Amino acid sequence: MNALRTVVSALSIVVGVLLIALWALAQALVAMIEDGSAARAMTERALDSPALTAAVSKDLSGRTASALEDRGINVTALGLDGQLDQVMARAVGSEAFRQTLVNQVENAHRQIADQLSDPTRQPAPLSVSVDLSDSVNARISELGGVATALPALDIPPVSIQVLEAERFEQARDAYDKALWLQTWGLWLGIGTLLLGALVSHRRRWFVAKALFGLAAVSLTVAGLVYFVGPEPLGGLLPGGDDGVWAGLWRDVIGTEATAAVIERSLVIGVVALVGGLIAVAIGTAVGRRRR
Repeated sequence: MNALRTVVSALSIVVGVLLIALWALAQALVAMIEDGSAARAMTERALDSPALTAAVSKDLSGRTASALEDRGINVTALGLDGQLDQVMARAVGSEAFRQTLVNQVENAHRQIADQLSDPTRQPAPLSVSVDLSDSVNARISELGGVATALPALDIPPVSIQVLEAERFEQARDAYDKALWLQTWGLWLGIGTLLLGALVSHRRRWFVAKALFGLAAVSLTVAGLVYFVGPEPLGGLLPGGDDGVWAGLWRDVIGTEATAAVIERSLVIGVVALVGGLIAVAIGTAVGRRRR
């Protein structure tokens, strides 16, 4: 019977510690999505795609041509359509434009959070609507002629596709699980550990074992991400490299979360280690007192 209780107690420590570790990771992931960090990271990665920048440039050219036509300037009739395309391409390719776009998306990060959590949303790419009027007006004078004397143009918001439909649906699934873990992971972990403590026949050391287990998992994750890089973390998450958690880490959060994961893992690991040492000291003192 003692052997069975030992096995159940050990399993409860493993499961409880993993649930608490996943709860801490889920908290970090959800926080990055809700504060706009993930939106910024996703946009920066998307802008590395020539296809996306070309699509944004073409879209802006069409919108700017329409805005100019509303002011009485027919770009096509004046033979300026090719020049307008070049102006927009230079604008989209500039670092200033990139920063403007990234900042705009970060400020509109609630759009991403809403699309991640909307249960009625049909499968579709993740798109964010941004206002780039200031960037266009800063460049429109390059057309020369009457364009240099025009008042500021009002360009309709541009829709930026930052993630394709299939990968975004995978991210939505993982985000839903992350929200669930953020809400219940800690309590389930504590409940599992309490169950293990109840069946353990050596309860004096149970808390120390659980805390040392949590410290080991947390410090291992921090060390792996720091020394090896963030990519292997996806393989450690439930489902492995091809699972929904790895998809959320890779496509939505990205390697920019490295510092946050390391910091949180170190804090939890150090606190758990110190707590474990204190639990050992208490257990030793109790044992001596019983003698």
